[in-house]
Amino acid sequence: MNKLGFVGIAIAALAVSGCGGGASSPAPTAAVATPSPTPPGTLAVAYSSAANFGVSGAAPAALAFTAPTETATLTATQANYTGSFGASSNCASVTVAPATSATGVFTATAVAPVATGCTITVTGATGTTAVAIASTVPTPGGTVLRWYTPNYLTQSPPLAIAAGPINLVGLGATFASVLAISEQNYIGGFTAANIVASAGCTGFATKTADATVPTGLPTAAPGTSLVYYTITGVAAVNTTGGCTITATDSQTTPSAGSIGVSITTVTGTFQ
Repeated sequence: MNKLGFVGIAIAALAVSGCGGGASSPAPTAAVATPSPTPPGTLAVAYSSAANFGVSGAAPAALAFTAPTETATLTATQANYTGSFGASSNCASVTVAPATSATGVFTATAVAPVATGCTITVTGATGTTAVAIASTVPTPGGTVLRWYTPNYLTQSPPLAIAAGPINLVGLGATFASVLAISEQNYIGGFTAANIVASAGCTGFATKTADATVPTGLPTAAPGTSLVYYTITGVAAVNTTGGCTITATDSQTTPSAGSIGVSITTVTGTFQ
């Protein structure tokens, strides 16, 4: 009887063993959720001018250049976007390049004066709003000649004189005057070849470009050209001889300014 019971237990054990021996089945694998892509953020565009001009800002503020030929750097950024940016201008007075940039960096150039209606448009990821920046370029103010008398350092601040001709009251460095040539909204400078004395000035003086700003005199403001010349008399010249100094800028349509010059005495005195 005991033998039969033992056999029954053994058969039962074999039956269970044949079904896996009682080991648990592996747990089902959980489904992994695929994250949704993050949509591109807002397109932003900032701008900064070339060195020394100090123009900077960000859209929607307008980009106001200080003078023709000035350049500015545009920088486009957009979160969650690694593609290229595009840029274009709707007018010839302000250009932008390149048309497409993988870095979002563009160069805008003030080609010619424009007051309104000129816009640079920057695009980013498809489906996001483009950014438009209004751009203006001022008109150059025209060449201006002024002079400072030999004793200008006794004045505080030094006073520039524009009315009437430059009057050198004597010869030599003691009586030399400083000629200031300037123009607002213009950064092209004045080359020596563009500073010309008329035929009536033959032998009257020497004109020497000052490599540095003379002591006590102002430097050029942003968007302005300003150069100085020292005029030294070498012979007496009367204004009736038609002696003038003319300065011409380097614009496509040049602007010129003139001022008369006289040297009234040989020995000279001044107060």
